[in-house]
Amino acid sequence: MLRKLCLFLTLIIAATFCFCTKKVKDFPANSRRIDEISLTEGFLNPPMSARPRAYWAWMNGNVSLSQLTRDLEEMKDKGLSGLDIFDVGARDPEGIIPEGPEFLGQESVEAICYAIREATRLGLELGFITSSSWNAGGPWVTPENGIMALYSSETKVKGPANFSQILPFPKVPDENPKGRDGLPVYYKDIAVLAVPRTTEKTIKDMSSIINLTDNLGKNGQLTWSIPAGEWVITRYVCTNTGQRLVLPSPKSGGLIIDHFNPDATEMHFQYIIDKLLAELGNFEGTALKFMYLPSYELRGLVWTPNFIQEFQKRRGYDMTLYLPVLFGLTVQNEEITERFRFDFNKTLSDLIIENHYIKAKEISNKYGLLLCSEAGGPGQPLHNCPFEALRALGSLDIPRGEFWNKHQFLDENGIDVLWLVKEIACASHIYGKKIVDGEAFTSWLHWQESPFDLKPLADRAMCGGLNLFTFHTGAHNPPEAGKPGWVYHAGTHINVNRVWWPKAKPFMSYLSRCCFLLQSGHFIGDICYYYGDQAPNFVKPKHVDPSLGYGYDYDVVNSEVILTRMKTKKGRIVLPDGMSYELLVLPDQEDINIKVLEKLERLVKAGATVVGRKPTRTNGLTDYPHGDEKVRQLADKLWGSCDGKQVKENYYGKGKIIWGRTLHEIIKEKGIGPDFSFNSRNKETELDYIHRRTKNEDIYFISNKSMRREEVDCIFRVTGKVPELWMPDTGEMLKLSVYDFVEGGTKVPLRLPPAGSVFVVFREKSRKNHVVSIRRDEKQIFPLSPGVPQELPCVEVFPGKDNYLEFLAWKDGTYIIKTAGGKNERVEVEALPSAYKIEGPWEVRFPLGWGAPPSKIFPRLISWTEDSEDGIKYFSGIAAYHKEFDIPSNLLGSDKNIVLDLGRVGVVADVFLNSKHLGIVWKPPFRLDITQAAKPGKNRLIIEVANLWSNRIVGDTKLPKSRRFTNTNILGPKTWEIRWKDALLLESGLMGPVRLLIAKKIKMKLPD
Repeated sequence: MLRKLCLFLTLIIAATFCFCTKKVKDFPANSRRIDEISLTEGFLNPPMSARPRAYWAWMNGNVSLSQLTRDLEEMKDKGLSGLDIFDVGARDPEGIIPEGPEFLGQESVEAICYAIREATRLGLELGFITSSSWNAGGPWVTPENGIMALYSSETKVKGPANFSQILPFPKVPDENPKGRDGLPVYYKDIAVLAVPRTTEKTIKDMSSIINLTDNLGKNGQLTWSIPAGEWVITRYVCTNTGQRLVLPSPKSGGLIIDHFNPDATEMHFQYIIDKLLAELGNFEGTALKFMYLPSYELRGLVWTPNFIQEFQKRRGYDMTLYLPVLFGLTVQNEEITERFRFDFNKTLSDLIIENHYIKAKEISNKYGLLLCSEAGGPGQPLHNCPFEALRALGSLDIPRGEFWNKHQFLDENGIDVLWLVKEIACASHIYGKKIVDGEAFTSWLHWQESPFDLKPLADRAMCGGLNLFTFHTGAHNPPEAGKPGWVYHAGTHINVNRVWWPKAKPFMSYLSRCCFLLQSGHFIGDICYYYGDQAPNFVKPKHVDPSLGYGYDYDVVNSEVILTRMKTKKGRIVLPDGMSYELLVLPDQEDINIKVLEKLERLVKAGATVVGRKPTRTNGLTDYPHGDEKVRQLADKLWGSCDGKQVKENYYGKGKIIWGRTLHEIIKEKGIGPDFSFNSRNKETELDYIHRRTKNEDIYFISNKSMRREEVDCIFRVTGKVPELWMPDTGEMLKLSVYDFVEGGTKVPLRLPPAGSVFVVFREKSRKNHVVSIRRDEKQIFPLSPGVPQELPCVEVFPGKDNYLEFLAWKDGTYIIKTAGGKNERVEVEALPSAYKIEGPWEVRFPLGWGAPPSKIFPRLISWTEDSEDGIKYFSGIAAYHKEFDIPSNLLGSDKNIVLDLGRVGVVADVFLNSKHLGIVWKPPFRLDITQAAKPGKNRLIIEVANLWSNRIVGDTKLPKSRRFTNTNILGPKTWEIRWKDALLLESGLMGPVRLLIAKKIKMKLPD
């Protein structure tokens, strides 16, 4: 059993109990719903919903039907669930990519439907991006449905006098579609206002604003009897901004739609659906599963022709006299002006959510499709997103966020607005959605990343709540594109041309297994933060609240969920889909939505605990000024004498209000310790985590955020159950024998490698006689190792049958094993063989046609970049290391375990020993158990190593174009910053040292 176990561990685990799985076989994706699959089954064979996807970029619209089939077959083979069809233009300074067909023209539609039929045949799923590039729009969008803004012009007059003339048309962008008369093809006069002329920026008396809208005739002719004094007449006009798709394929440009107009959304979606249905007949039973709307990235004072009417319907008053506020003036005073801005922004948010996202979802659902979108930003200051993000995301079937690799965009508070994960997770949690999708690994880097380079980003995102990866991007390349081919100007490039693509499956399996477990059950968070009623409004990346401290997770909630989904049950705040929280925390602001305050009163009365300052007024002008008094009266009732200083609590009904105490004090007083904590001898240790719970299981994902080994005692807020290590990179599931029940939960010692991660799962009741600690030479050791660390553990323990403990000792010494019954057992391990080095020359075989010789003998292991031959120095591809070596017979035997340590690898290695495939290793330490495959005497070792494209492209800059091996539209390894000729070479190949590491098997009886 031990040999079978260790053979397929790419990482060494200690202290297992009762069972472990064998090597995980390659299974087709599980087609059943996640709630129909047991945790074990789904982990071994993740369903489609958990497997990664990618944007399938069709550069400049170019398509090869045979290559589409190959792309899809390869994606399925590597474990992806599908692709999102993405017609897009190319940043192509040298013009190497030809023009493809018009997006949704006949040739394009035929190719799209061919891809849908092929994906259906293969059991894959497709999404469809609803424009060529982004935002939503296309050649079919006419000016009346195009994106609009509000513009103004001023005319200065003096009275008394009679005025009758055409008011000047506002200056509009050059891109605005214009007719023969020079005026916009589409425009609508919104209002004409006259105000007394003044040098001040404040209109103190609203009665001085004269609404002349009804005086405006055709062609902008205004007739007015001007009162005495100097006046400024302002004409407000709605017309197109002229903004077009950002990067469409060459024949597919067009206007962006008016996102605030339901007719524009319906026209846009119906056009696309009708085109596809004309070729497909229907979508039922096909691979096409959802439509996708990209992130909103527009500029200007966005408007829609019916905005004033929509504002009146939602806010209850006419906004016309407040229009000067939108152009920088103050009306009455700062408070009134800010209240109006609140109402204006709130209306913008309502309109885009209801008329774009909800409308698009209704249309998609009507045809059996789902709607997916990046409806949560990135927001200001990067993009002029007007929406309240949680509501926007909650309106979708599949909310999607994004995160970047080695690129940030910081706001004024130093927050990275490009790390959009926690926000998406919160939206999914509070709106009862299982999927937290993310546009993943976006970067300006090109062919610089190994799977291990991406892993820390993936782990951080998953700790923030992400449970589905959509790679940005996977370009489709016709044969004439060459290699690495035509790609989008932002990575990460995940496609069949990747050098390490043939070895990518284990990394994809890692993501799939993680995502399955993180889609299971419900997220566990103790705190629910209300982020207010304002728009725009966004959720910050996951962070530790100083008032709360480490070890407690949280969600952020909005007004809609509080009003429509939130209840109190047994003192906890609950949502209908299973989410619950201990505390509801209010934002630190004096205004509040009066309906939310009324709902808080009912929640607290029923037993909820609400934490936060006492509100004193409403927001906006809808309920002003009477609403302010109502807020004060209700707040006095709820907060009572609680002032946040002398009095910090007020009991109300079955619950209470708290103001002026830290969240840590409050939650500890409730008897709730950290959900996860750890102790480490290293003060700089940083671990992240996320916790989910099913009916019977607690699932923790633990991630080491540093690039060094960490030895930690972890405490989980679970008692009475056996901890199990579930290894997402191998599919192993191991019950532990070394753990202890302590104050606050279950203590589990873990030894995590650099950037290591593991799931700790609790599901079965604990047995009495388990091991609580292991010491070697009087020092505590950390035998549980998800991922073989650079330094081997002292011991690797496996409890055997009938109260016997079996373990592998990697170091000699005296071991003291303490059981839960308080008894100690002493085990002496004599001297073990030292590491056996595999030295001498290696034969390295290179593929033909890429500049390297067919083979070369390396006297010692070095990076290819250190070789004297340019063909090897600049080689990119997969080369095979061949080596025959002897294993002394004393290193093998029934009492021995042997591991192959490859040392340094650049970047992925696939290992064969004596014609047996041992596995692919894609992250350090690069080690595999070879106990089953090794034999005494001669052994034949083959190690296939894949690197990155960068070195070959750099080498090609030194060659004439006619002699180059690579072809791409990308000019350097980092967009707009570095050219290939100036790029550094990346360490490649097998650098070693290659060693055999030997452990001794020990068997002992545990005391009763």
